[in-house]
Amino acid sequence: MTAFIEQYYGKSIRIAPDGFSFFKVNGKKMESVAFSYSDNTLITNEAPLFFNSSDEVSLISARHIPMLIPEEIYDPTRDTEYLSLQFDTSRLGETCSETVGAYRAVYFLTKNEKDTLGRLPFRYKTVAEASLFYRFLCQQEATDAIFVGRNPNFTDIMAVHKDEILMTNRFQLMEPADTLYYIYNIVTQFHLQNPSLYIHYFAEEDKKLTALLKTYKLNPNII
Repeated sequence: MTAFIEQYYGKSIRIAPDGFSFFKVNGKKMESVAFSYSDNTLITNEAPLFFNSSDEVSLISARHIPMLIPEEIYDPTRDTEYLSLQFDTSRLGETCSETVGAYRAVYFLTKNEKDTLGRLPFRYKTVAEASLFYRFLCQQEATDAIFVGRNPNFTDIMAVHKDEILMTNRFQLMEPADTLYYIYNIVTQFHLQNPSLYIHYFAEEDKKLTALLKTYKLNPNII
């Protein structure tokens, strides 16, 4: 288990498009378990076996990239309106928002997710996974930095300059060469100067991607 997971995921449930994962510290050991939706396994069945009823758990929303609304124009009464511009909100269960740098990150749980999570025998607090990426980048010393979250079926990416978010996006899993090209486009488009590149593999490391990034002197830090 990496230090990144130990520091930012602690006691949590991560909900992603392809499944969900549990994380917790047991003594000095970090434990985790992952479930694919194709396993036909329910959070309400598995979570009580992994967490204690007295636990307060972070619910990390990785189902989609949140909308980033500049704080200076953000209106909390318009969360549903904001989301409807980008997402299908017909099954909206709960809107969520939190401050991420100069922005308000707006995201949501579906009605089915909200109802299911409400049956868990412990408390949970939602947090957008993008805010964890941002927190990590802000704690690094680099002026320009890029975070890549590599999942089995998709990749998240965030770029910052002096703790200012330049962009964040999600794309379907691509070949290593296409990912390299995408990262180079970000470096070029935003005129990043020797950016620090951080990659977290949520599954097995894509060694071809790691090797390719090293070949092109991007020097990825695997976290």
